[in-house]
Amino acid sequence: MKIKYFAWIKDITNKEFEIIARNHPKNIEELKIVLKKNYPDLEKHLDQDVLRFAINLEYTFENQNLNSNDEIAIFPPVSGG
Repeated sequence: MKIKYFAWIKDITNKEFEIIARNHPKNIEELKIVLKKNYPDLEKHLDQDVLRFAINLEYTFENQNLNSNDEIAIFPPVSGG
């Protein structure tokens, strides 16, 4: 499973992406728990539900199940202008 981070989320994680090879989260809610544990500075953003998730290039707004070969992208809110 590949997790990609964008914008200021990269600053918090100090990574553009990471690979979870074993014991990957089974759904988005489990992924949030892993992210809170590994990156405590993301916790307030996750708790406020401001981050957006895409699974295999498709945005999701639900707690979808994840597979070991999925690519998950995590974005901050996007503002238009």
